[in-house]
Amino acid sequence: MSSPYYQDEYAIIELDASIPCIQVTLNGIPRFSEHYQLVQIKRLELMHRERANFPNLQMLTDSRTAGPVLDEDVRYFKDYVLPSMAEAGIRYLAIVMPSNKFTQLTIREMTEGSEKVYVRYFDVLEEAKQWLKEMSA
Repeated sequence: MSSPYYQDEYAIIELDASIPCIQVTLNGIPRFSEHYQLVQIKRLELMHRERANFPNLQMLTDSRTAGPVLDEDVRYFKDYVLPSMAEAGIRYLAIVMPSNKFTQLTIREMTEGSEKVYVRYFDVLEEAKQWLKEMSA
């Protein structure tokens, strides 16, 4: 992969042109809600920048080492981020799940009811990438 579009102690956001997808790798918890929202805005910025280059661009979130986020962050993702992805033509979001059951519930809450972006959960990063490649073909 090329150098990250955005990186801090919580998130790495990069383009994986081999799939193609925007990959977000999360680690721990964001410092506060504005930090969480900044990471999501950076994800959407890269998505908009690369959409013209990759008509089949999809999304991948690696949450294996992520912690839970606040209720307001769940709402932000559900009410703003997912609709923005759908509006840009993103059809698939693969999420690699953490082992922490509470964080799994939080992630499922963020993505439940998504009608325009199909969300699938994985335990293994390579399986998520393979699925996105198949969906983008």
